[in-house]
Amino acid sequence: MLLLKHLPTVREPRLYLSMERTYLAYLKFLFIAFGTGIISEKMTLLLAALHFYELVPFFQDLYRLLTWPVLVLLFMIFYFFVRDLRYINRGSPVTSKEIQDPRIYFSAERTFLSWIRTGISIVIFGFIMEKFDFFLTKLALMMHRIITLKASFSGMDEIFLALGIISIAVGLVGFLLTVHQVDQGAYYPHHKLYGIYGLILLVCLSLLSYFLV
Repeated sequence: MLLLKHLPTVREPRLYLSMERTYLAYLKFLFIAFGTGIISEKMTLLLAALHFYELVPFFQDLYRLLTWPVLVLLFMIFYFFVRDLRYINRGSPVTSKEIQDPRIYFSAERTFLSWIRTGISIVIFGFIMEKFDFFLTKLALMMHRIITLKASFSGMDEIFLALGIISIAVGLVGFLLTVHQVDQGAYYPHHKLYGIYGLILLVCLSLLSYFLV
């Protein structure tokens, strides 16, 4: 994070795009960690059904470690992203010649690919959670046993799928806006787009918090 380094800054497009990619990497990692925590809780049901009781405490601890703490970190991303964005905005402006640098187009493309990777990662974990529930249901039928799934977990896969698709769409819009601005010889951070995505992310995180209770 920029504030930890206290580096001089300028309002240069590649710096904004680089920061965007950094936070997308954080977001992807934390959502993967959270999804792993939910799957760990479901693994306890599978292990209990297969009588591997000695492994159950490990996955229960993993669930506690990767759910609420990770959700808190996801909420904190908003704070740090806004602080870093304001930090860059305090820098001096750059000339139009620097904005029309061809390297900015490649930076914008890398940022768009980061949005795609983040969205696909979230979607994949949504599918994994949904298929794991399907597997447990079929296993219960095969073993003629009752495997009770936590009812609130059933909505989490839809949230992951929706958020992943929205992330890709937001990345595409941001890419097109960046290319259009650079073609015009100017660049401005996409504050409205950040706000819309932040609001969507906040709603999704609030729903995930509700489902965990």
